[in-house]
Amino acid sequence: MTSPTDPDTVIADIWRLAAAGTLPLTAPILQLLGAAIVNQARLAAAEAVFPGITHLTDHGPGELTAYRAQANAIPYGTFTTREAARACAETVLRQHRPLAPGLSTGWAPESGDTDATEELMLFGPGQDDEDGTGVLVTPLTVSVLYDPDAEG
Repeated sequence: MTSPTDPDTVIADIWRLAAAGTLPLTAPILQLLGAAIVNQARLAAAEAVFPGITHLTDHGPGELTAYRAQANAIPYGTFTTREAARACAETVLRQHRPLAPGLSTGWAPESGDTDATEELMLFGPGQDDEDGTGVLVTPLTVSVLYDPDAEG
């Protein structure tokens, strides 16, 4: 076995040697491999909920994006995915403004940016029948470290 420096390399080497039959699978080795499986599952679950969370380091200012659902500047929730924020925002709209027959909804970004704020729009059955609702999903950058030189 090489002299690895990071835990992932150590675990990978143990798996490789165990698979090759050159490492005796003692109780401590099996416990270590079991703990590694549990930790990998936890990291995968955390990554699924909050993409990027498992890639934060102490070497740089990591950032994550959260999404706030709001209507007319009143926040209704902050979520780890745009889809969850959209679902909340659509529920808020339907609770406060029942949709007339024939109306449908859709999300329109305020700009062409991939992380643009989106507004929930109402679309009618006729041409050019669209109406902004004031219901928004706004991406929020969450920084791990304070940066006095950052904008905002």
